[in-house]
Amino acid sequence: MQPASVDFLIQLAMQAEAQPLISHFRLAPARALSPNAPAQLFTGTAHGRSIALVTHGRDPHFHCDRIGTETATLVAHLAICACHPRLLVSAGACGGFQTQGGAIGDLYMPTRFFFHDQRVAIPKLEQFAIGDCTVSDHPAFRAAMRAKHGICATGSSLDATPSEMALFARERVTCKDMEAAAIARVARDHAIPFIAVKVVTDLVDDHEPAESAFARNLSKALVRLVDALDALIATQVSSQVAPPG
Repeated sequence: MQPASVDFLIQLAMQAEAQPLISHFRLAPARALSPNAPAQLFTGTAHGRSIALVTHGRDPHFHCDRIGTETATLVAHLAICACHPRLLVSAGACGGFQTQGGAIGDLYMPTRFFFHDQRVAIPKLEQFAIGDCTVSDHPAFRAAMRAKHGICATGSSLDATPSEMALFARERVTCKDMEAAAIARVARDHAIPFIAVKVVTDLVDDHEPAESAFARNLSKALVRLVDALDALIATQVSSQVAPPG
């Protein structure tokens, strides 16, 4: 049975991303978040702090991990309601940018998040679709994880259009993922402190297709992610972070 409140709630989309963390922290399966969602919840303790880790689960119709912003939003809401976390962490893989000094295995703790593929040219709705969201920077926590500061663009597609590439360059985006901005928005709705910890598995502005780079680099990148999150939890950070603004 999971505790009524946890210090850290870590959300990852894919089971392959989550398994090294589950093993490292010796987390145990907990009850289902919902009978109508395949999300998987695991709980345990580390460094004297309570941890819950949630994955999006496997889609029962397509038999694959549920990725992208829609599932990220639903799972974040369900997990927050079940776990009442003091800190919500969006963790996992991301694409980096050579033009911004990124390399495979780099770790980012972004402070700005927005959606790069939601285009609605209508006043007010346009700003909502972009969903610009900021969180406070914590240099001491970044130093503990050996993470870089950054800007994260989120979208539900693995590739990027030419117009999106131009947007990345203009906004100096350092990491591209498929969940963080969505999770940040839910954290803001719930007034839950939030950070993202993202490790680079592919380079968006490189000639190699993202899917092949992701497959080749994931295992090595996850070693870096496990070390970083262990360091983060050891800092007792959960009581020192503000909700997204």
